[in-house]
Amino acid sequence: MMAVEGEFDLSKWFNRVSSKAERAELQHADSAVQDRLGSAAADSSAASASECYMCRMPNPDYWSTNAVKNMPSVPVCSIECEADYLEKKGMRAASGKRVTHCHVCRKANPKNWSTTPSKDVPSVPVCDSHCEALYLKRNGVKRATKPTSSKRTKRESTDDSDFEELGDAFSMHKKLKVDTANAGTLLESEDGKGYKSWWVGALAFYSFVYQRHGMWHCYSMGDNEPRVEACLTKFWTCNIYRELDRSTAYLRKHVLRWRIAHQDRLSLREVLWMAVVFRYCNKLETFDKLKGIPSSDSFRQFKKKMLALGKRNDESHAMFAGNRELDAEKYLEVMEEFLEQLDLCTFQVKQSTSTRQVFEELRKFSNNALGSFTCWQVTADLMELNILGEEVERDDFVWLSLDAQKSLAQIFGKRRTRPSEFVALAKLLQQRQAQGFNAIQVRFPYFMNQKLNLKNIGHALHVFQMYRNIKLVEAKQSNKIEPDTTLPSVYSSRSYLLDSECCEVCNKGDNADEQVLCDLCNRLFHKYCIDMDELPPASWVCTPCVKLLSLPEEGLVVVPEPENVE
Repeated sequence: MMAVEGEFDLSKWFNRVSSKAERAELQHADSAVQDRLGSAAADSSAASASECYMCRMPNPDYWSTNAVKNMPSVPVCSIECEADYLEKKGMRAASGKRVTHCHVCRKANPKNWSTTPSKDVPSVPVCDSHCEALYLKRNGVKRATKPTSSKRTKRESTDDSDFEELGDAFSMHKKLKVDTANAGTLLESEDGKGYKSWWVGALAFYSFVYQRHGMWHCYSMGDNEPRVEACLTKFWTCNIYRELDRSTAYLRKHVLRWRIAHQDRLSLREVLWMAVVFRYCNKLETFDKLKGIPSSDSFRQFKKKMLALGKRNDESHAMFAGNRELDAEKYLEVMEEFLEQLDLCTFQVKQSTSTRQVFEELRKFSNNALGSFTCWQVTADLMELNILGEEVERDDFVWLSLDAQKSLAQIFGKRRTRPSEFVALAKLLQQRQAQGFNAIQVRFPYFMNQKLNLKNIGHALHVFQMYRNIKLVEAKQSNKIEPDTTLPSVYSSRSYLLDSECCEVCNKGDNADEQVLCDLCNRLFHKYCIDMDELPPASWVCTPCVKLLSLPEEGLVVVPEPENVE
C-alpha cells in the first residue's frame, strides 16, 4: 500500500517534504502513477484522489498495491479497503498469515502493507508510510508515492462547497457510527501520520456537535424530545452556538435595553463595561438577584447591593462562576480599577484591527487582572454585538480554554497539538465542518443558516471536553478526568429566570399564551404588540437582534429536523 498525500490546510506541517532530493523523487513518481491510472479507463475515471475508491471516506491516505499491471492503483483509506478492491478484481491481498507486528519498527498490530515493486521485494506489514520507506530503502527500491502534481493542484482548490455535493454518494453507504466517548483512546497511539490519524477523532467531534445542537433545535421546534444520548440531557453542557447560551442572551438583552434608553445609540465604552462587569463574575443568577447588569453610571449603587448580597451568602465565592479565589470585595476592587481606566481601554480596543489585538489589549489591563478566560469572553461578546469596527478581522483568532486544548489533543494527538498551532488546528475543524457532517451522513441544522465560525468551534471544543468527562463519570472512571478541566454537574433548568419577564413593548406579563420569545436576547413580546399575525411555531429572532447582529432576516428559522445520531 502506498501513501498518498492528504491535502488540507496543514499539509505542509503534517506531511513535509524534507529535502530537494525527495521532491525530485516525487516528480519522478508522478509519471508512474499516471501510467498506472491510465491502464484501465473504467477504474481510473472512477478513482478520485479526494475519496476512498471503496468506502468513499474523504481524503484517503494511501494508494492500493501496484503489483498487477492490469489492476491500476486506486486511492484507499485502509488495508481493509485495499483487500476489498483486490477481491473485487478476483485477487487476494498479501495478508494470508496473521500480522502481529510491523516488519520495521516492530510495533504491534500494523494496519498497512508495503507496496510490491518487484518479486524480489515482497510485501510486508508496516505501520505507516515512514516504515514502508525504510523497508524499501533497505532493499534498494525507491518508494513511488503521491499522485501527479495536477491532481494535487485540483485537490488544493477544493473547498467545502465541493464536499457538500457528496451527500448523495455518502447516503449510498452504511451510516458511519462514531464512538465519541472513546475517541481519545483511538488516538492514544500517535504514530499515525497525515489525514487519517485525526479524521476519526474529528468525526467524533462533529458527531457530538450535531447531537448537542440537535438538542437545542428540538426544544426550539416545539419542545420535541431530543433523540440524543441520555447523558446530554442529564448533565449540564453549553450550546454549540455561543450566541444561544442563556448568559450571552442575558448580556445582549441589557445591551439592547441600554440602546433603546439612549435613542437607539450604542456606545463601545458602555458595551465594553457591561461585558467586563458581567463576564468577570460570569454567573447569571448573581446578576438576576441584583436586578441586572449595571451601567457605568450606576456602579456605585450596584456596589452596595453586591456587598449586601455577599454578606447574606454563607460562602461569598458562590456568587461567582468557576473555581476562583474571588469574593465580592476583590471583585468590586478590580471593577473599580477597570472603571477608572475604562476610557483608555475603550480607546485601545477601538484602535485594534483584529480580534487577537482586542484580546491582548484587554489582557494588558492591570497585568491581566481579568484573566485570559474573561478577556476572551469579552472579546467574543464584542464580536457578537457587532460593536467592533468593520476593518477588524473577526475570524482570524480564537483563544482556547484548557478544556478546548484537551479536546484538540484528543483529536489531533498530543505531539501535534502545540500551542503555536492551536488556532490553525481550530481553523482546520472549522473548514472541514461540511465535510465532517457529510461523512456522518447528517444534515446539520445551522442556526440562521450560519456555519460555525472560528469562535463557535473553540466554544464547541470546550464543550466536547465537558462531554468526555461526563462519559468518564458514567463509566466510573473519574480518575481519568484531565486535571483542572470542567467537572460534570447535573442539569438544572434556569427557565425560572423568565418567569418575571414582561413584554418589552407594553411591560405587561398577562396573556402568556400570546407571547413570543426571541432566541438571541430572551426577551418576550406580545404578538399584537409587534404586529405579528400568528405565533411562530419554532425558533424566532426579534428585529432589534437582527439589526444589532446584521443577521439575514427576522422571523422563523426554517431548518431540517435533526436525525438520531447513534
